[in-house]
Amino acid sequence: MNGIKKLKIIDLPAKIHMQMEKIEPVRSAKLAASPGPFSAGVKANGFLFLSGQVGIDESGKLADDFDLEVRQIFKNIDAVLSEQQLTFDNIVSVTVYLKDMQNFKRLNDIYTTYFDGYYPSRTCIAVLELPLKANVEMTITASTHN
Repeated sequence: MNGIKKLKIIDLPAKIHMQMEKIEPVRSAKLAASPGPFSAGVKANGFLFLSGQVGIDESGKLADDFDLEVRQIFKNIDAVLSEQQLTFDNIVSVTVYLKDMQNFKRLNDIYTTYFDGYYPSRTCIAVLELPLKANVEMTITASTHN
């Protein structure tokens, strides 16, 4: 054929569909009820996508101090990770929303205590306001592969 190779044509949408895992909502009895129309998280294609967490406890009470808010957020994240048999080592990305960038150092001081030598990728965004009058909100993406 004059040195021309015949290309194999594949049905890419069908191949992608075959590789897609089931999309599964994630809930936790250790989290307060969602204040809006969204899941606490979603598992899909080898990842856990956790919705934004603010520093509220199981009863829905917001911590009354910035440091306590951050620690409650990590407690909430840990609750969901644990129920999925995951740890902070599975986290690949964190997005932080801060009402006041003056709290950036305080955030980092607490943040570093939750990771052991490995830090996931992270974005920190200053915002005007957050739900429930929170001062900080975090969302994470974690690999579900151990």
